[in-house]
Amino acid sequence: MAVSVLWLCGADAAGKSTVGWEIYERFTSGGGAAAFLDIDYLGFCAPQPGGDPTWLVERNLAAMWANFAEAGAKCLIAAGVVVTRQQWQRYAAAIPDARAVLCRLRVAPGTQADRITRRGVLEAGDGGTDDGLLAGLHAYAQRSATFAAKLDADDFADFTVDTDGVPIKTVADRVQAGWELRLT
Repeated sequence: MAVSVLWLCGADAAGKSTVGWEIYERFTSGGGAAAFLDIDYLGFCAPQPGGDPTWLVERNLAAMWANFAEAGAKCLIAAGVVVTRQQWQRYAAAIPDARAVLCRLRVAPGTQADRITRRGVLEAGDGGTDDGLLAGLHAYAQRSATFAAKLDADDFADFTVDTDGVPIKTVADRVQAGWELRLT
């Protein structure tokens, strides 16, 4: 039986995890049997042979899907970075019989930088922010904007949804509509 997979990708602070969780909660609150994964956590390991965690993410994804399927999940909603078309193909192939749809969430560089800075300041807590933290967040936002531009140039996703100034529930509506359209 085919497994429906919705994978949300995009640059940092595009809303992947938040939108993915919203869709997962909608699906399961309606009685759907689903699993949710934040893929970024499947590749953290040191040492990292060759510096590319794709092989590790791929293996962990396959193992986790097997466990989710055994527990009764019929679909997977995943959120995580995908850098190349080849990487996407490998991840989709890690789930047997997957009908995988890749949705890229896109955010404008200014909004992305604001989200990254706000996230970093919140993580810093009540201690305030220092110039070093702000400089690090600024550099992080610049690297993320460069990656977002690469995703724009290489656009291999099945469809794209913009998240700038759009409420999470509306973004989730648009993603779900695009996913359902591509599954029919």
